[in-house]
Amino acid sequence: MIRPQYLFLQRIHLVSWSRPEIDVIRDYLILLKPKVIWLLILSSIMGYVYAALPEISWPRLLELAAVGLLSTGGSAAFNQYWERDIDARMRRTSLRPLPSGRLRPAAALVYSLAVSAAGFLLSYLWLGPIPTVAVVAGWLFYTVVYTILLKRRHWSNVLLGGFAGNAALLSGWLTAKPLTLEALLYSMAIYVWIPSHIWSLAYVYRQEYREAGVPMLTAMLSEDKAIALVAFLDIFSALYMWAVAFVYGGLLSALFMAPASALAIYLGLVALRERTDRAFWRVFKSSSPLLTFFFISLLI
Repeated sequence: MIRPQYLFLQRIHLVSWSRPEIDVIRDYLILLKPKVIWLLILSSIMGYVYAALPEISWPRLLELAAVGLLSTGGSAAFNQYWERDIDARMRRTSLRPLPSGRLRPAAALVYSLAVSAAGFLLSYLWLGPIPTVAVVAGWLFYTVVYTILLKRRHWSNVLLGGFAGNAALLSGWLTAKPLTLEALLYSMAIYVWIPSHIWSLAYVYRQEYREAGVPMLTAMLSEDKAIALVAFLDIFSALYMWAVAFVYGGLLSALFMAPASALAIYLGLVALRERTDRAFWRVFKSSSPLLTFFFISLLI
């Protein structure tokens, strides 16, 4: 006979998750690309903060974070569903849940669309119709323009798909007040940052992109031209962010932004001189902190 004090432990054991179930949950979370989309979520939150200061609603920040997680995560999951054949041919992505066979494509497709739809619905209910237009536009730019139409066909994939970054910040801004030139210039900081971020990584893995047949610009150009392009974009994005911080944030914002911009410019020049994969990997890794410093600088 089981003693009463052990019945509770038995119930816990019956409802506890097994290791395979935990692994499946982890794989579905990986489909959302949390290491990638956090900057877009941050962009949306900061867009709202800039527009709403000095009166910030903390519940609204949580709503924006939830909407951003669902909408951008859903687009990322669809991206992995659509590109599962490409991912299988590239060593860097071959262990993702779909190319490795851990998840079924049909389940991933339904999951991506359900998560995206939940993001759109909550955006409409919580944020309103106008911010939702920006949320949906960002999803369309990444999912339809970048993933479906251009990723496999043309080197402009990053340039046109990059407007998803603008839409992320503008969705937050439009939650607080109407669109302004200031908001557009803030959002363009993300747009000019995206090519240097993605193409520096694409340069490091250029051979894999070539073998997979993906027309990433830095994999298509000669190495001399690709090196010059990535270095120029890295330097330009750093200068642009510093200039916006100075114009709209003032001297203190510019001083705060200066070290991050200077480091990005230095790494771009080093990459231009060294012409090594390691140098461009440093450019890639430093680009996310650069954008984060830009967001913070405008709050000073």
